[in-house]
Amino acid sequence: MDRLAGINPPAIHLAATTVVGDHATVAPVWNGTEDTHDDGRGARLATDITMAVVLSLIVVFAVAGNLLVITAILTDRALRQTGNYFLVSLALADTLVAAAVMTFAVVNDVVGQWLFGRTLCELWLSADVMCSTASILSLCSVSLDRYLHIRRYLPHLNVRSAL
Repeated sequence: MDRLAGINPPAIHLAATTVVGDHATVAPVWNGTEDTHDDGRGARLATDITMAVVLSLIVVFAVAGNLLVITAILTDRALRQTGNYFLVSLALADTLVAAAVMTFAVVNDVVGQWLFGRTLCELWLSADVMCSTASILSLCSVSLDRYLHIRRYLPHLNVRSAL
């Protein structure tokens, strides 16, 4: 929990220590993360903007795609079958993951620290666990339904003629 409470350690810069007599000198060692020709703000800003746009698009497409699945199954009579309601459950759980969990994760990843306070951090972590677990259990129910469906019709198939 403390790692998300807005306390992020500064970038770690490696250093080489040289001891000569009674004096110790610390010389910074370049770790490959700094641009020696730039003050770092321009490249970092461009990286943050690119990351924010890409991650936001993932969230938008996840919400939109899952809402399309839910809408298609609930509005089309041919798709209103018992097995497809498990897909609605999965799509709803994944929509909640995208809307309630991934949106805050995008801000946290781009800014580099948690900006929303301790209470919302705890709620976010709880929502993350709950929505992810709901998604996993929905996926398990879809798998079990498909397995039972295939198992029910397997004796009717003539497997020897297919070989």
